Amino acid sequence: MTDNSPWDDTPEPDEQPARPKKVTHIDYDEKRPGKADIFLNGKKAFSMNAFDAGLLERGSIMDPAEVEKRAFEDEKQRCWAATLRLLGVRSQSRLELKRRLLGKKFSATATEQALSRAEKAGFINEETFAKEWIESRQRNQPKGRYLLRQELKQKGIDEAIIDRLLEEVLDETASALTLLRKRAWKWKGLDDYTFKQKAYTYLAGKGFAFDITSEAVDRFIEEEE
Repeated sequence: MTDNSPWDDTPEPDEQPARPKKVTHIDYDEKRPGKADIFLNGKKAFSMNAFDAGLLERGSIMDPAEVEKRAFEDEKQRCWAATLRLLGVRSQSRLELKRRLLGKKFSATATEQALSRAEKAGFINEETFAKEWIESRQRNQPKGRYLLRQELKQKGIDEAIIDRLLEEVLDETASALTLLRKRAWKWKGLDDYTFKQKAYTYLAGKGFAFDITSEAVDRFIEEEE
């Protein structure tokens, strides 16, 4: 008796080879013109072009390789449609899209193909996305360089792109000053020392460095005098 080789690819005794499947139902959905759902052995297996579906017959047999091919073609189309829907909401980084698509249970292969297709079409551009993100933050939710860097890194943006755009696009002092103007009413009536203490703490929590915070606070006080 000899031991099995660790490279032996012979199927285990309890492994069953994939079997051909029978077309049991073809559903032409009125809500999706041009599409048909194919049911094999009583279960929905995939969707396909209605014209091609019309060439199938109930009771016909599909071999496992054909089933796998059709199912993957269907998944690729659904994954691409999901990609376009997500990009239609807002610009996104490649990593963001990848996480969302995988979260929708698309396979890694279908996801990568959809992302590559979107990149070739110009729908994904990391530099454009990062610039728009920084500009949007400055307008709506000002944050300091540190927090912006962390956000963009988490979204998969290359550090070299982040560093360059933060230098080119970000006006940190203006952002800090905008935050102070919105927040200062809560500290009205405080003496200068207490006001500065609260302002410094608040801006530090928003990711601003000490020198930026100091300049913004001094400019704000000058405006109020």
